[in-house]
Amino acid sequence: MDRQIVCFSIPALSISLARLDAPSLRTRPIAVAASQSPRSLIAETSQEAQQEGVWPGLHITQAKQRCPALHILPPQTVRIHHAHQALTNTIRQFSPVWEPIQPGHVFFDLTGTTRLFGSACDVVMQIEREITRQQGLIGVAGLASNKLVSRIASTVVCPPQLCDIRPGSEEAFLAPLPLQTLPLGPQQSKTLLPLFADLNIQTLKDLASIHLPHLEMVLGRPAGTLHAWAHGADPSPVLCPPQQPHIEATIKPEPDEIDLPRLQGALYQLLERVCQQLRDQQRICHVIVVGFQYRDGLEIMKALPVRPGTYWETELMPLVTKLCTRNFVRRVRVSRLTIRAERLTGFIQQGELFHEERITTPFPVKKAQRLTLALDHIRKRFGAQAIWWGRTHAHDTLRAPSRSF
Repeated sequence: MDRQIVCFSIPALSISLARLDAPSLRTRPIAVAASQSPRSLIAETSQEAQQEGVWPGLHITQAKQRCPALHILPPQTVRIHHAHQALTNTIRQFSPVWEPIQPGHVFFDLTGTTRLFGSACDVVMQIEREITRQQGLIGVAGLASNKLVSRIASTVVCPPQLCDIRPGSEEAFLAPLPLQTLPLGPQQSKTLLPLFADLNIQTLKDLASIHLPHLEMVLGRPAGTLHAWAHGADPSPVLCPPQQPHIEATIKPEPDEIDLPRLQGALYQLLERVCQQLRDQQRICHVIVVGFQYRDGLEIMKALPVRPGTYWETELMPLVTKLCTRNFVRRVRVSRLTIRAERLTGFIQQGELFHEERITTPFPVKKAQRLTLALDHIRKRFGAQAIWWGRTHAHDTLRAPSRSF
């Protein structure tokens, strides 16, 4: 049975979302950048901007020189996440296997679903209509027997079209396309594309005409993969994203905050909440993540490994403080703070031979750890607002008046 792999994408998702709110932007050249700084890099461009020579990777100054009418937008991180989540929820109704590429771009496998939902083309068009009805977004799709060809097929047509490449015609479809259409990484593009230019290899047909042993002499290890791609072969499966357990806590300062001590107090409050859940679940974390979302929409996430893993605030707070300092690099107010504990494992600790408590009870060896357990007991009995550390007193946006020490 031939595979039926679909690559569905919403081009320039951030720009498409902005145009839903402001119809006046629909015909204007638009670019997305993290900030308005002249040295900031363009992350995404509209079709109108590309026609003026503005592409991702340019500095804002260069982009403005090429297109003086260019409109710069900040990234809408939260809204992009929700839109991508809604997209995957729609796809999951028709395909049991789906793989996200980036926000707004998804692979999914329709192999063997014909008797349930009908032909693959009809299913793809139904998904596209459903996404347009729910979110107002217009997508484009490529349908082929493997991920490589379906991904390239989705780039050669404009929304809301579908490009269907029949099994057996993959090599003929790829033959006239330039080598830049291959999904090469930044380092591979920097290394291989100039080499191909020196060898006068311009299209995938040129690459496919070279025998593999000769190609290996020039390219080395990547030769096998590139030779298979040039012939339209890609055996890689569609892989569902791994579900990694984590515990996350988020707070939104009201109003938005820029004072570092108050931000650190809010982070410690979140850390206490996360660590209490870790202790309740008898888990320890091996990676701690701190995220800042600024008022202009830019989100910065930094992570550090925790060695050895722990669930004590006193051991995690130095790492959180270091991450806070790394994230606090802009003169823009912070609108949301996030702490996430990742790579969770079960609690394992050597017990004492004649210890009176159960083996699953943590054995605090430090006064700070015994005090932490006492605070957990007080909060479980009298509520989370009953008592807190003085370092969190500076941040009182979500707390009613109560005792502190």
